[in-house]
Amino acid sequence: MGAIKAVMTGLVAISIFAIPAARAAGEMGEAGAKDEGAHFFGFVKDANGKPVDQAKVTAEIKNGIKYVTHTTKNGLYKFGGFNKSVTADDVTISCSKDKFRQARIIRKTPAKAKAVKSVETECRLQPE
Repeated sequence: MGAIKAVMTGLVAISIFAIPAARAAGEMGEAGAKDEGAHFFGFVKDANGKPVDQAKVTAEIKNGIKYVTHTTKNGLYKFGGFNKSVTADDVTISCSKDKFRQARIIRKTPAKAKAVKSVETECRLQPE
């Protein structure tokens, strides 16, 4: 019982301190923040276009900072707004899952004349 409590305490500490540390780096905007930049979202699908549940999705900023999330049962993922100083071109999206490999990334770019508020990126996986 003591070992389980220690592990749970460690997990709580990680979740409390890891997110603020990442945000303190100045890349990810707080929800509703005035200088919040583009949001990234999309879907992870298999080679047949079916959603992939619990795929790992990574958003990597050019400076090397990485953010990770997992897809829903519908293959959806979302990353909150990055700082406005981070452009859409500064962020690379990738996906992975056991027994699959990334086959293709499809970024749907908004019209260049408009300010980028969200960037949709679809990731395709195929069996290894």
